[in-house]
Amino acid sequence: LCADDRAEVERWLDRMAHAVESLDYRGTLVHWRGDRFDTLKIIHRSDESGVRERLFSLSGEPREILRDGNQVRSLLGGEGEVVVQSQLTARLLPNLPLRRLNMASEAYAMHVRDQERVAGHQTRVVEILPRDEFRYGYRFWLEQQTGMLLRSALLDQDGSPVQQLTFVEVELGAPINDHELEPQIRSEVVVERRMLQNVPTFENLTAFDSESAGLSRWTPPIVPAHFHLARQGQGESENGSEFKHLLYSDGLASFSVYIEEDDQGQRGTRLESLGSVHVYTGRLDDYQITIVGEVPKATVRLVGQSLQGDTEPTDSR
Repeated sequence: LCADDRAEVERWLDRMAHAVESLDYRGTLVHWRGDRFDTLKIIHRSDESGVRERLFSLSGEPREILRDGNQVRSLLGGEGEVVVQSQLTARLLPNLPLRRLNMASEAYAMHVRDQERVAGHQTRVVEILPRDEFRYGYRFWLEQQTGMLLRSALLDQDGSPVQQLTFVEVELGAPINDHELEPQIRSEVVVERRMLQNVPTFENLTAFDSESAGLSRWTPPIVPAHFHLARQGQGESENGSEFKHLLYSDGLASFSVYIEEDDQGQRGTRLESLGSVHVYTGRLDDYQITIVGEVPKATVRLVGQSLQGDTEPTDSR
């Protein structure tokens, strides 16, 4: 990737990151992953008070995601209406660490493609394609005037979509009133039940420090090319036990390694999937290890096996 191509990709992605956060917009989206399709409505407003956003389902079970600044709540409808408050609630629209493209260009091929129409708007297509099987690629359709993301696809190594998200109609610069951002599901706050078992939550991790005691022994002997240790720290899981955390990144994709004392005596290994997120769990001495990230199965498997030795995990879906 030459410097001019990289500069053009970065310019478009910087515009995208700014537009997704700063524009006011209202629209209808279709989210596809595997054999599942969801239709969603999103209302987004940014002003001097910060960002507020409401996302709610138009198909399937009633569900709302409310964002107010950095606070995110998920509301689930039905007979037992609940509110799920989670640090791990995923963003609908991507927020890539764009300033690290110099590093990422070793792992990806990046291109700005031709124009295409999406939801009645002219867009420019940006592609970020993986060079191996250990990371996903991206394809973004960005509105020509504002850079707003109108369609996105997560891609495997062959360029085939793993999941896609697209606006079918959108109003950019729409006036958004307070009432539109209020939840329609009545609910009570409850403790979240994990969708994947044994994945610790964490916050306020310290920046990477090669002198930190106790973490070097947990560094995986093998990680895929171009992934580097970006941050490390420790936290506390829901049951009060401490865990260590290592975060690896290639500049765009990332995965986490968690190490937690395990007094349950659990044996064996496990490989779980939640959409495009994969989780590997296993045991090493008296510790449980967990590798999790929005990366292909091959990535967490390789890292987990390098920590444990060559043990074949059991897939669980």
